[in-house]
Amino acid sequence: MNLFLLRHGEAEPRAASDSLRPLTATGREDVQLVARLFAARQVKLDRCFVSPYLRASQTASLFLDVLGADILQEEIDLLTPEIRASEVMHFLQKVKADNILLVSHNPLLSELNALLTEGDIRDLHILGTAELVCISLDIVGLGMGMTPYRIQPSDAAWHD
Repeated sequence: MNLFLLRHGEAEPRAASDSLRPLTATGREDVQLVARLFAARQVKLDRCFVSPYLRASQTASLFLDVLGADILQEEIDLLTPEIRASEVMHFLQKVKADNILLVSHNPLLSELNALLTEGDIRDLHILGTAELVCISLDIVGLGMGMTPYRIQPSDAAWHD
């Protein structure tokens, strides 16, 4: 399985509630840049799970549009910022798909990345906004994955 963790793009600092914060213009642009770099890898996504928060939903929509991917966004509460990574790991153990995209938030995604690749969160890499991390794994478990690549908005400068 290839698991793609995509942190939402930059969001407005304020809204009526945290869950309603939309992406900024920079956030939208960054997501589209990362999506174009990802599209060059020609990966066919099988499933897309997304947080119900507006900025995550907007990120997933932009990302999938750039890819031309014909898959549904599956909104799940399990991808909100306050959920623990171990709960998401239990969920992923039941998902049958080869290429899964999760669009969510920190600290959840950074913790999930650390647990799946390192087995703990002591030296976790904090995912930046619009950053995508690929984790390749045969079994969803502590330290069972490896990271063949990550894509950040700043990587676009190398491809222009």
